[in-house]
Amino acid sequence: MTSPDRTPSVELEDWADRIEAGCRGTRFDPSLVRVLATCDSTQDLARASGPGAVVVAGRQTRGRGRRGQRWIEDLGTGVAISLATRAEAVDRLLLGSTIGTLEAIRAALPDAERGRVGIKFPNDLVERRRGAKVGGILVEVADEVAVIGVGINVHPRTWPEGLSAIGLEELGAGPGYRRIDLIETLPARVSEALDADRATLTTRFVEDHLPTGRRVEIECGDRVHRGILESLDPTGSLRVRGDDGVVEAWPAAATRILSWDPERDDCA
Repeated sequence: MTSPDRTPSVELEDWADRIEAGCRGTRFDPSLVRVLATCDSTQDLARASGPGAVVVAGRQTRGRGRRGQRWIEDLGTGVAISLATRAEAVDRLLLGSTIGTLEAIRAALPDAERGRVGIKFPNDLVERRRGAKVGGILVEVADEVAVIGVGINVHPRTWPEGLSAIGLEELGAGPGYRRIDLIETLPARVSEALDADRATLTTRFVEDHLPTGRRVEIECGDRVHRGILESLDPTGSLRVRGDDGVVEAWPAAATRILSWDPERDDCA
């Protein structure tokens, strides 16, 4: 069953006030919060507003992900938010925003379910039992402005064929959970993580990276390689033991994980 559009204006009535409150004391500016019922892409609007801006859409019709892929949030069932800040190294911004978003997601879940969500390099948040996508991060830097786009699945919906995804409601947030309950926490969570040092962020990313130790399929340039992901340095390399037993290091900046085997003995 396809979920109905969940973006009636009444749902958005308290969003601006709550997001503005959530921005206080962070690197994001409460006076630059913008809430829209519908837009093409929150990324473009946040960039136009400059550092400190936060743009949220109840429904996003042309959201985008990495490498020109589309982020699907066209039914008003998930979170589409962009946060603008000063330009920094993309890899550090991605580390911080991924850690901050993961913490916000876990805080929305019951204690017993928080460990079900982790990271898949380079920018996905996934559910560990079957690898379904929970959210994703997009960082775009240009003209001294960095825009962090965060997409998170919240309510159930019908997904396009071939896409494995799951929302927070299905993970245990409960049918009464509102998208704003998560959105209002993201500015502070992301801001705090971005202020952490690189070593701390790297350690936390590695600890929460679910495909490590599992069989993966990776892509680097025009090469596709399969094997066991032995270790990961998100700003350095991925070390994969191939089917021939040879361990090869693949540069993190040019590599992505196409798929992984999510089966785990501790999640039977």
